Amino acid sequence: MNTSRKLQSDLELALRERIKELDCLYTISTLQEMHFHSSDKFLQSVVDCLPRSWQFPENACARIKYGDKQYITKGFSESKWRMAADIFADGKPIGVVEVYYRKVSPSNDEGPFLKEEYALIRAVAERVSSVLMHMKAEADLRSAHKAIQREHQALQEANIALRAVLSRLEDEKQEIRASILSNIQKIIMPIVFELELEVTGRQRSYVTLLRQSLQEIASPFLTLLSKEHMQLTPVEIAIGTMIRNGLSTKEIAQLRCISAATVRRHRENIRRKMGLRNRKANLATYLQASFSGESNSIRKTSGDTEGE
Repeated sequence: MNTSRKLQSDLELALRERIKELDCLYTISTLQEMHFHSSDKFLQSVVDCLPRSWQFPENACARIKYGDKQYITKGFSESKWRMAADIFADGKPIGVVEVYYRKVSPSNDEGPFLKEEYALIRAVAERVSSVLMHMKAEADLRSAHKAIQREHQALQEANIALRAVLSRLEDEKQEIRASILSNIQKIIMPIVFELELEVTGRQRSYVTLLRQSLQEIASPFLTLLSKEHMQLTPVEIAIGTMIRNGLSTKEIAQLRCISAATVRRHRENIRRKMGLRNRKANLATYLQASFSGESNSIRKTSGDTEGE
């Protein structure tokens, strides 16, 4: 009878201990959810729950060392009755979980600690290690996200500043252009007009071409022609400008000191590159109207001629 009672008592004690161990691990899981963003609060809460999970909680105290910090229970003191398990991260110890008995209570021959408690403290250390690694990964992720946000903000600010600089440069470019055009109209053109009246013959043709070229500079024709027909060579652009100004093939040949055949070849190249080869459109009229929205309506019953 006594043996049966003792066996039942031992089973009840073992069951109570197992319940305490399971409760300890469950509590750690709950603390993980409560304090996932604070390792200090998590570790202190784990330390506080450890003594009640041991066989003699009234004599137990606990400590967790992590890095250069330590977390202890109220009334903690070291003694020779100690059990511990290391906390690992990437295979390296980064801390330790310790449980002490301040004084020894009646125990079996194995010492004041149960063999199940050794398994429990190892399980606690493993669980703490896992939680700390997750916390670190989460903190690194938050830090990286903040860094990305800062870089994104910096890029946005740089883009705004760049747009402001480009806008200012464009304004300055327009101001410089307006100033150049104004100087051409107010200073150079009056001189050219006077010179054109004073000279005769071939020299007048040169001065007339000079005046017309200056007028082209003051208009968007050359810029638009170069932009919309980038395949045109500089020579073809120059000859196209002369054609637009009404010069004939013979006059262009004389002014550029080339043969009429060379001028005609340039005219054909210009027509081909501008898509006029198979169209009965007068090249001079087309060039005059092409940048005022009238090019689609330009037609002529005869093809391009040398007199254009």
